[in-house]
Amino acid sequence: MRWRSTRGSAGPASPDPAPVDPEALERAVVEGLLISRAAAIVSVANRIVVRALRDDDVFDHDETAASVRRTLHRLAEEQRYQNRRIGEARQKALRSKGRSRHQHDYRKGDDETLWFREKTYTAVADRLDALRDDAEYVDDIVQTAVARAWGDVGAAVVTRVRAASVVVDAAYGEARAERLAGLDDDLAELRAQAASRPAQTPGADPSSSSSS
Repeated sequence: MRWRSTRGSAGPASPDPAPVDPEALERAVVEGLLISRAAAIVSVANRIVVRALRDDDVFDHDETAASVRRTLHRLAEEQRYQNRRIGEARQKALRSKGRSRHQHDYRKGDDETLWFREKTYTAVADRLDALRDDAEYVDDIVQTAVARAWGDVGAAVVTRVRAASVVVDAAYGEARAERLAGLDDDLAELRAQAASRPAQTPGADPSSSSSS
């Protein structure tokens, strides 16, 4: 996607391209927030599972909410790191000439796109830090993470119970040959009984007996 710039084509490159499309920026920010929320849920849920299974810890809502806020701040800092990384790539691209050799080899033609990404990372970071003070948003992540965590814990418990319920008899394998030998004897007896019965005339009533 390209955004129109107010820079003249013959003039020097401006450090800041034209303002980005606010609707496009908002869509990108919303998408970034959804990805960050999913990452926060997974991170907090994993922490709950570890504390429950390894540390035998009791769930504490306030402590978990604090963990959510720390996670949101960490994710915000990751966005700011990406902002700095893209900023450096953009400055390098402005000085680069020729054609790009791969998708991450940026040139002047990528200036506005990289600028848009810079603005997106910054906006997502600021929103995440603001959401740390949104009690409803934090609580929603807590509840979703708890549901995910206890689902994982329940699955782990069921797996343990199933594994414990399978009892292997050490003598079972040793007695296998004896059991098979007994089966062969039973089959041989059945074959002998079948061979000793009189042949059945086709169409005859098996319930009738011949008279002398």
